[in-house]
This record gives sequence, C-alpha cells and structure tokens, in this order.
Amino acid sequence: MPKIEFRENKVLKLMNVLSRPVPVEEILNHGKYIAMVENWVRAKGYETQGPLIVYSSGVKGMDGDTPIIDSAIMVQLKTGAVRLEIPYKFEKEIRIENCLMARFHDAPENMQYATQKLTLFAYENDLELTGETYIVFLHQAENKMLADVFMPLKQDK
Repeated sequence: MPKIEFRENKVLKLMNVLSRPVPVEEILNHGKYIAMVENWVRAKGYETQGPLIVYSSGVKGMDGDTPIIDSAIMVQLKTGAVRLEIPYKFEKEIRIENCLMARFHDAPENMQYATQKLTLFAYENDLELTGETYIVFLHQAENKMLADVFMPLKQDK
C-alpha cells in the first residue's frame, strides 16, 4: 500500500455530528480535547459511530500576534436527539462536495505530507482550496495510522 493515495472530486458526508471547538491557544493540544469529547459523550449516555474527525481552517486573521485558526474535534453519534451544552455544537448532516482526498498510511509524525500533497496538487492545477481540512482517523496500530484527509475546493460561481 502506498503511504499516500490521492483522489479528486470526493464527497465527505457525516451524520449526527457533535463537535467541540478547540481554542486557538490550545491548537497543539488536541489530545486533551479529544478526551473531553469522549468523556462528555460517555457521561451523557450517547454512543459514537465511525471515526474521530479533526477539523481545522486556514488563518482567518490575527489577534495581536496570534493567528486566528478554527479547529474542532468531531464525532458522529448514533442518535440525532442530543441535549447540548456550551461549547458543543450539533449538526444533523455535514456534506462537503468536491474535495481533494489523500488516504494516509504511515507514522503519525508524517501526516503533514498528506496535506502538503493535496496543497501542491491544487497549486499545480490552478485549483483554489477553501482553507478547510478534515482529517478522518480510521485506524492506528503500533507506529502507523490510517487516515483520510479531505480538503474542499472553492466552488466556481
């Protein structure tokens, strides 16, 4: 299996999505927020289905010397009836069309190569990305992981 498989024009479809924003100052501490989401889901008696998703967006601006980047931890729930608490959000369906996708299968510390491959393909083909990235974590064993990286393209108007 290649370390990075590439595909065009993919659709990312997620159902019953619970998300929790990750504050800008904690952007490098996703593990803490993954644990928070898992604990909240368990404490409320909900069940997840499918893999964990990490969402991030490009730099949206600056707050002094700190770049403003949206980031969130997302899971899909088996139910659509959710009693929310701040800061959690819920969407019945997320459907993102016209994505570049890379299936990554290698050591986690090499994940940036998947996003770089998609960014380079867009650049070389005069395609414009939205700046959003969805990383869908499919499997991890020992020192390798399997993840799908989705990067949507801007739609022509």
